[in-house]
Amino acid sequence: MTTEAAISLEQLNKSYRESDQQHVVFRELTLRVSRGEFIVLLGRSGSGKSTFLNLISGIDPPDSGKIIINGTDITSLSEHDRTLFRRYHIGFVFQSYNLIPTLTVAENLLLPLELIRRASRKDRDSVAELLDRLKLSDRLDSYPDRLSGGEQQRVAIARALIHDPDLILADEPTGNLDLDTAEQVLELLDILVRKAGKTMIMATHSQEVIGKANRVFSIRNQSLHLE
Repeated sequence: MTTEAAISLEQLNKSYRESDQQHVVFRELTLRVSRGEFIVLLGRSGSGKSTFLNLISGIDPPDSGKIIINGTDITSLSEHDRTLFRRYHIGFVFQSYNLIPTLTVAENLLLPLELIRRASRKDRDSVAELLDRLKLSDRLDSYPDRLSGGEQQRVAIARALIHDPDLILADEPTGNLDLDTAEQVLELLDILVRKAGKTMIMATHSQEVIGKANRVFSIRNQSLHLE
């Protein structure tokens, strides 16, 4: 791990209106994440873990402040350009998998490549190679509803990694899995993400993850607190 910053958050503020009240999620949030670092976010439901990941990915804009990823201030980009930046540079692993049910496993993995116009023969070979590493090579032509929860999450991980992003964001990636399957998924993330020197931020309730992280933060009182 180097000391070069992959992510810099500067004086970040985020709130939203709930009924007739303004709910503050983050106030004057500042954080620096080094390239290759693995950060874990802890916090009760509704504390802001998913909002934090949505801010970094550019899905949600902050009220004020800057989010700089690998030298690009994504808060200065238009919504269209933030979408393009996310497609090229960020991989997102969701708790609910978010696989497209009408596409096969292979087609789900090819979609991120097609969105960035990278679906060559070499890229298609990369899909097969990654599925083989995830022990899913026999599921290439299967549809998501034919897969177990663990298999769907492995496909979701593969989809997040297929375009070789610098940053991986994971929102409760083991929340719907049993303990044994969750441990297998975490091991895969450790091998495919951390050992490849990529930066990862994971929101989780899982105590098993904490020992693998470089730093652990809890979200409370509209801020991050180092554990």
